[in-house]
Amino acid sequence: MIAFTLTACAASAPPPTPAPTVAPTPVITPDPHLTDPATADDVVRAIGSSGLPLTLTNAIGGEASSPFIKRINGALGDWPLVVTQYKDSAGLRAAIKWDPTKPPADGSAPYVFVGLNILISFGPTSGKPVAPDPARQAEAQSLAAALDPLLWPLEQRSITPILTRTAPTATPPPSAAPKATPKPKVTPKPKATPKP
Repeated sequence: MIAFTLTACAASAPPPTPAPTVAPTPVITPDPHLTDPATADDVVRAIGSSGLPLTLTNAIGGEASSPFIKRINGALGDWPLVVTQYKDSAGLRAAIKWDPTKPPADGSAPYVFVGLNILISFGPTSGKPVAPDPARQAEAQSLAAALDPLLWPLEQRSITPILTRTAPTATPPPSAAPKATPKPKVTPKPKATPKP
């Protein structure tokens, strides 16, 4: 007779279950864009927090009949910087007859930016504006980079244009009610005349 030997096989231990992975918490980036009417104080704070060498001199309040509310005078580096807050964007454009397609006029700063209800002038305002050196151009570019997210779309009148982000193409909102399809006109069939 043949004997069978049974041997017990030890069951292998189950693999350890991996710890559940936790998805990282999304970081919400706050939108820095200001709304109309923005304040000159908010704009000056943003310029200062951008790391630019901003020095403030004084602030002037507008009179009741004035189109502007506040003007903050200072310097960026050693060039004049003026931030003016108007009551609203329409009032700003009407008061200064804003046309971004025209070059800076005599007595105007080499760089003038407008966004929402805020006007920013950078550079001396005496005589005819001349093209600044590359260092000034770089400062103006850094200033525009600090202003653009706040006051976008940022318009400018500059001796040497500064790059700013491009406005996205606006798409028209969908129509609330679909347009009715005109019904075709039905021409009545001629009636048969009875035979005599």
